[in-house]
Amino acid sequence: MPPDADRDIAELYAVPPKEFVRARNAKAAALKAAGRAAEAKAVQGLAKPAPSLWATNQLARLDPTRVSRLIEIVQRVRRTQLSDPRGVAEAMQTQRAELEALTTRAAEALTKAGYRVSPPTLARVSNTLLGAAVDQQLADDLRHGRLTAELPAPGFEVLSGLKPDPGLRLLRGGKAAECRNERSAAERAREQAAQERAAQEAEAQRRDALRRAEAAARAEQEVRDLERQLADARRRQRAAQREVKGE
Repeated sequence: MPPDADRDIAELYAVPPKEFVRARNAKAAALKAAGRAAEAKAVQGLAKPAPSLWATNQLARLDPTRVSRLIEIVQRVRRTQLSDPRGVAEAMQTQRAELEALTTRAAEALTKAGYRVSPPTLARVSNTLLGAAVDQQLADDLRHGRLTAELPAPGFEVLSGLKPDPGLRLLRGGKAAECRNERSAAERAREQAAQERAAQEAEAQRRDALRRAEAAARAEQEVRDLERQLADARRRQRAAQREVKGE
């Protein structure tokens, strides 16, 4: 993707999905007419975003401060997972709160745009937020609302800043060679415990975010239902008044 196309992509992903294809084609045509063929080709190749991806990108415009804060917290958790367990526990709680707030905001954007909000949709928003936050380049795209694809939730070894254990490799030459090439059992146990803690925190974070977002979506729907009922009641009242007057 040509670097100069970043702004064009951000503008396109701000457009509601129902209007995306028309806006994309118009943008590509304008770029081609301006002699920017490479960017026009890149833009023309962009796929229409799913509502969940669109809502995730909207967060960069709706709440940029919280998006940046989530990215910073996720990155800090990765850096300090083993060196500062107590600090990581506090950071994970903050991370959970930020993710919940952002997922709820995405649910509100979806409802306002006329999309049905479901637990799978909110899970996709949550997973994409975390998946982008752990990667430097994708985190920048998240900050600017130009993610072009949904992402799976990162593996727990990524969240915790660890690399998967390649396993033990026995070497000939006695204990000295084994010590030089293998980590201690205690270190492996600490890393495994850290991974398990990260897994538990991430799962709790995902469930809490879904619960809050579902509650927000239900409340929004109830408000819409009440507004419709009120409008119907007023129409019936006006009709009754006209009937009484003989109109």
